[in-house]
Amino acid sequence: MKNKKHLFHFIVSESMNSNVIDFLLKEFKINTFSELFETMFRLVNKKMSKMKRIVGNHRSEYAVIDSADDKRLNKYLRINETDYLQIKRWHSLYNEFGMASTVRDIILFFYNGVMKYGLEGFLELVGKKLRIDKLKNDFLDKMTQLLNIADQKRLLYALLIENYPKYVYLT
Repeated sequence: MKNKKHLFHFIVSESMNSNVIDFLLKEFKINTFSELFETMFRLVNKKMSKMKRIVGNHRSEYAVIDSADDKRLNKYLRINETDYLQIKRWHSLYNEFGMASTVRDIILFFYNGVMKYGLEGFLELVGKKLRIDKLKNDFLDKMTQLLNIADQKRLLYALLIENYPKYVYLT
């Protein structure tokens, strides 16, 4: 039972599927979306929880999938039970609208990171320990007028991606 895989369904925009997911599959040189997500999840599992804690209660607000592209695609991935339960726990703890928003957040986090630093550079950065206190202070300094949870998450992830070297411990 330990290797049980859940079939997880979520919706993405057509442009996210063709631009973001296909790009990551090519960059990582991985054939299946499930394997790609499992790889990305392993790299950010502990960091994602800390980043979600910065935003705190997400007030279960609906996150817009893509305001520029209104075409939607059903996407499926096989996710192992431990990862599925972790995402479900975050959904409950942080009062997120849906588990799918966490999956899309992870995908976009990697896409933006790989676009900025290249695959090897981003994997090196994401493998280092995160200075969450510094990130939280910078985020709170910039977040004065934002009330929308989706905007807060976008700001947090953009701040981290833009300044990633500044937020890791040098080893």
